[in-house]
Amino acid sequence: MKRFRVAVVMAVMLTVALTLSQASVQASPSRIMTPKGSKFRPLATSVVTAGRGDQTGVQDSKTPSKLECRVSGDPSANVLMDCDGLTPNNEPNIAVDPANPNHMVVSSNDYQSCCDEWYTTFNGGATWKTGNISVEAPGKKRRTGSDPVTTFDVKHGVVIHASLNFQNDGCDGDVVVSISNDGGIHWNTVVEAADAGGPTQCENNGLFNDKEWITTDNNPASPFYGRTYLTWTAFHSVNGTTTASPIAETHSDDGGITWTAPHEISGSNPALCTFQAGGGAAGPCDEDQFSVPTVAPDGTVYVSFINDQNMALWESGEVFDDQYLVVRSTDGGQTWSTPTMIAGLEDGSRDFPRNVDGRQTLTNYQLRAPITGNLVADPMHNGRLYFAFFDNRNGVHDVASPVTNTDVFLVTSNDGGSSWSSPARVNAADSGAGNDQWFPWVDVDPSTGIVGVAYNDRSYDPTHDTYGATLSESPAGGSSFTSQQVSTAASHPRESVFFDAGTAAPGCETCARFNGDYIGLAYGSNGRANVTWTDMRDLYAPLGLYLQFIYFAQR
Repeated sequence: MKRFRVAVVMAVMLTVALTLSQASVQASPSRIMTPKGSKFRPLATSVVTAGRGDQTGVQDSKTPSKLECRVSGDPSANVLMDCDGLTPNNEPNIAVDPANPNHMVVSSNDYQSCCDEWYTTFNGGATWKTGNISVEAPGKKRRTGSDPVTTFDVKHGVVIHASLNFQNDGCDGDVVVSISNDGGIHWNTVVEAADAGGPTQCENNGLFNDKEWITTDNNPASPFYGRTYLTWTAFHSVNGTTTASPIAETHSDDGGITWTAPHEISGSNPALCTFQAGGGAAGPCDEDQFSVPTVAPDGTVYVSFINDQNMALWESGEVFDDQYLVVRSTDGGQTWSTPTMIAGLEDGSRDFPRNVDGRQTLTNYQLRAPITGNLVADPMHNGRLYFAFFDNRNGVHDVASPVTNTDVFLVTSNDGGSSWSSPARVNAADSGAGNDQWFPWVDVDPSTGIVGVAYNDRSYDPTHDTYGATLSESPAGGSSFTSQQVSTAASHPRESVFFDAGTAAPGCETCARFNGDYIGLAYGSNGRANVTWTDMRDLYAPLGLYLQFIYFAQR
């Protein structure tokens, strides 16, 4: 992730005609900015319409959302979720209805249209309806939706979809929600949860909101039953330099219709946040990103986020080794604790290779690979928390030419985040350059307490050129894991139609620079694990390269 920013995604409709050359689908170059404040918004692709199913792509001004097509498949194998064209989809999130485990909603970044893609099933993933979510200023082709995340609100009987909505010039980055009253088939006109301040507020100068996440307190015994929490990063920039990026929060008690005034929650801790970009005394923890909220059975809400201000973690000759922090609220989000550390990371300025955009990547790849991770509260034990992450502590690091052998780790707290266990490796022990496991997502089976972690995994290929999706599970407590391959075919990020690195990466010209920043896992009350990931198995024969779609499996 390390403190680089990319060009605002231009979510225009794309065409991959059979006669297009490889050069015509090359990604737009990114703008490399100051090494502070890494945004997680998607990269831009290039040009225009495409190929399968209904692909008109742009909302009608009278239609908040749009049904595009239907897919079906065997969830015990793999289900290809995308049917609207050949253009990429990535960064899947999945939510399972607490009241009905066969009812699920998946969402992703969609490059076929202006908007996020939604996918809804009522039969356990055998059939899905999918389409474009509602967006601000529908039909005007001037705003983009991205970073979609969904939650079920059982009390109010709605599904709430959170998104970033921003102008295509990189300004006015609002945090919005779309609400569905029929389980995720039709989505109402968006509600603005956090206003960025209008078109004068831009990603390079002013306030720009990024990487939101959403969750709902669905425990009837909780004092805050039915409260939905929404968090995000508020980037403040002056003339291209990020001055602060604290975590903000708002919440809703009426199914997402109205929201409280946003407020900063990442807090201050002089022992953990010693580096201050503008100088001044240690304390404010305001250089943050990738917040994820989770709610415990007693209604305590916890938010994890990544932070780079702990100079005690910066090893000799490098800077910006990150830490993950957590804050909590016991009064429904009104007040928040001082941040405490979950784990320190091996991801400093000399710990990972860099891709052609200057972003952290993996050996022999060009994919950007920020250290995303998530926190989940055990639904069966108050105060028990699990956090999953990956880093390069088992690779070659702290050198001018790092080599990755990243692994996935889990840490556990039994006292509400005050103290944490030592990191336990989730994947099997391995070795070799590029034998990476990355982008973990952890969840807990609400019926048994089993802990599951899904992640991308290069170990299935002896050359480590391709990757698959893995699910590792442990009995309650996360003490020991058994793993299974979830994907049924290999993904080919070194041979990509979209986001290719080009001639700036000799030997890796067709390597993808982007396929999202995370994947998804959610358990249902039936004990089934539901996994979604960005897959690159589908060959586009005219170019001999691979496309980028969302896949689903249930185990």
